[in-house]
Amino acid sequence: MKKFFRKFSDSLDAYIETKQFKWFRRLIIALGFTVTGCVCFLAGFFLNRSDNMIYKSNINAMTRVIEADPAAAAAGAEQLAENINPEITEETTVTTVVTTTQAPKETLSRELLDSYIYEDLKFQPYAYRYSNTAAFHNRTTIEDFGVPLTKKSFTISYEGVITAGFDAEDIIVENDDDNYIIRITFPEAYIISHEIDEDSFELENVQDNFFNPITDYDLTSTCESQNYRMEQQAIAGGLYGSLYRMAENSITEYLNRDSIIGAKYRIEFIRPEEPYVMM
Repeated sequence: MKKFFRKFSDSLDAYIETKQFKWFRRLIIALGFTVTGCVCFLAGFFLNRSDNMIYKSNINAMTRVIEADPAAAAAGAEQLAENINPEITEETTVTTVVTTTQAPKETLSRELLDSYIYEDLKFQPYAYRYSNTAAFHNRTTIEDFGVPLTKKSFTISYEGVITAGFDAEDIIVENDDDNYIIRITFPEAYIISHEIDEDSFELENVQDNFFNPITDYDLTSTCESQNYRMEQQAIAGGLYGSLYRMAENSITEYLNRDSIIGAKYRIEFIRPEEPYVMM
């Protein structure tokens, strides 16, 4: 018996190694795939056929209900529509209108502005200092004839102060609240005083004599004769411009202390035209 099984086993192993067995094995595998595909196809076909039959039975049942009771059929159709379609709710749109009330425009009180300019501010005159040198020549004459031994002359150097100002009550103040502008117009400036410092006198090239000595009047009159020329020179050198600039700085600094002016307003200044200067 053992020899039989051993012989059978050897024969089987030899058969497995043959080409005929290998072809048979491929055939078996192909048949397996074919059977599996057929089973899947039949299962799908059966399921689809069952769904169609169920759907047809539902349609037939609904047809019978409509024929028996139309009102019930309509109610059922409405119920079916509610189940199929999502519930649609009406939305109410509420529009909120927000009305903003603009705050009243904060402006400057004209009375307060006038009090700043005409009452609180004290405008100081502008002092212009200068140095000058003048020559003096004189001789005693009799009927246009120069008397001998009466000639006198000197050259004097001195210092002076010219003071300029304007009338503060003539300042014109305008306020443009729409554009937040304060406009200030200055009046014409003028020379208030012209003083000569006699302690600064220095004499040179002095020619004096017994018959016609040099006096204090000669000194002061010589300096005063130069006043007009020195005033014109001071104006040409910016005397009035410096006066207005000093006033503008004072006004700007003082008005900007006000919270409204300092935060919102711009200050503009208008000066008179520069006077014509004759040197």
